Amino acid sequence: MAFAPPAAPSINDRKDRSIRLWGERGQKALEQGHVICLNASVVATEVLKNLVLPGVGKFTIVDNKRVSEKDLGNNFFLDIECVGKLRAESIKR
Repeated sequence: MAFAPPAAPSINDRKDRSIRLWGERGQKALEQGHVICLNASVVATEVLKNLVLPGVGKFTIVDNKRVSEKDLGNNFFLDIECVGKLRAESIKR
């Protein structure tokens, strides 16, 4: 018997969970927040992912390094097409 995978949570579901954690005021503050990330390392991109999920509004990524094949196994934002491109540009897409 085949089972359908669970549907991905909608934006409203994610916001609802966030609002239950820190209230409407806290959610609004997150949505208006602006985070600057210096050096898009493995740890930094993991932190960015965890900030994107609850809805932080804006991100600026500053990194002048290029994506290497080594980066692909450590950073879920990147794929093979990113190799040789700037990490900051590749991660923002």
